Amino acid sequence: MDWYTGTLYKALGAADWSAVERRWALSHLLIHDKDAGIVAAGRWDPLDPASLSASPLIDARSKEYVRLVPAPATAFSLRVVSEGEDGRRLAISHWNKFHKGVLAAALVRDRPRVGSIGALASWAQSAGIRLERVGERQLDLVV
Repeated sequence: MDWYTGTLYKALGAADWSAVERRWALSHLLIHDKDAGIVAAGRWDPLDPASLSASPLIDARSKEYVRLVPAPATAFSLRVVSEGEDGRRLAISHWNKFHKGVLAAALVRDRPRVGSIGALASWAQSAGIRLERVGERQLDLVV
């Protein structure tokens, strides 16, 4: 986890985690490394995507990474969007990774026990995060 740099990892703030937050993050966060594939944040061994049955599993990877290793059928894809006054949503491109890092940092900080997407959305609302289910396997993070 500490080897990675970039916008998402800066927003994640791993250097400032407590021991409890670090343990939680290393057992709950996954990383798609361009060379190793999908790995647990605390290990370097590649994981078989078919074996990922975490509930709920949020896939925050870019479309390019999803094309390399498809997500399990049970995963929810995450899209970062802005919402105009007319209600139309537009995908955020430049700050996309930052907002995903902020969401992951909030999860690490709060360490919610959620067993469903509905419970995750409820936690997000209580944390001041607008996370909405918009399709069968799609979530919007509205910023």
